[in-house]
Amino acid sequence: MNGKIWVFCTVLLFLPFVAEANFIEMETGARAMGMGGAFVAVADDVTALHWNPAGLASLDRVQLFGMRTSVYSVEGLAEDSAMAGYGNGRRGIAVGWMRTSAEDLYSEDTLLLGCGGRTPIDHLAVGLSVKRFAIDAPGYDYYNDPSFDSGGDAGYAVDLGGLYRRNTWSVGATLRNLGEPELQLIEASEASDPLYMELRLGGTYTFREVMLMSIEWRAPREAPEFYDEKSSLNLGTEVWFYDAFALRAGMNRDRVTAGLGIKSKNLRLDVALLSERRIGSMYRLSATLLW
Repeated sequence: MNGKIWVFCTVLLFLPFVAEANFIEMETGARAMGMGGAFVAVADDVTALHWNPAGLASLDRVQLFGMRTSVYSVEGLAEDSAMAGYGNGRRGIAVGWMRTSAEDLYSEDTLLLGCGGRTPIDHLAVGLSVKRFAIDAPGYDYYNDPSFDSGGDAGYAVDLGGLYRRNTWSVGATLRNLGEPELQLIEASEASDPLYMELRLGGTYTFREVMLMSIEWRAPREAPEFYDEKSSLNLGTEVWFYDAFALRAGMNRDRVTAGLGIKSKNLRLDVALLSERRIGSMYRLSATLLW
């Protein structure tokens, strides 16, 4: 019991508040994390379902993806994700699930369904994803708060994406959280917790087919108070050696990221670290099967 109380107190400290959602922070994929989250113009695998659904147009076979994240080394606090997609090189579709959880105390779940396809305009793809957000905090019953909604809360939103990709460069854009669902767990609270609409713009350049450099600008309609600035600029780079081993580094707001990856014909493994100067580090492992 003492362990659960510790995890719950950690949730209160590290997440904005148990009555509010933290979906704005939840992202997927160790590769993207290692590149500072600058992935809206990369989006070339099944995780494009989260980053930029237009990237699903590049899927040319079945892809299965799984992820596990240790959040600030707190036992019981984790981020998980699973996705599956299929495409024929011109159109692709994918489904996915993402979760931030603290054992049996608190959880945020996102279900995703999206598709992407090439347009009559050469090199241009567009995509759309529908998301269902749900939050629940059964551990909050421990405090016997009569205003707590034990049934949790849920809402829906839509992401739109575009991606223009040439041989050595690409530009991408997503408009996220259209519909701005409002989620909360405290019925008596007057303050709502909407998932604000956000614009992300990015670009990449590949140098000599081995070094990928990426930049991304994010501009939410509103940002949480704990952010120093409303908009952010994310940077990332990825260098491949013999098309089998990769090193990655990036900047996600003021947080440093690093990662590495290995791949074969049918498998890719990625690990990444995000260093948060205020509270510690996050460690992420993800695997992608392709056939």
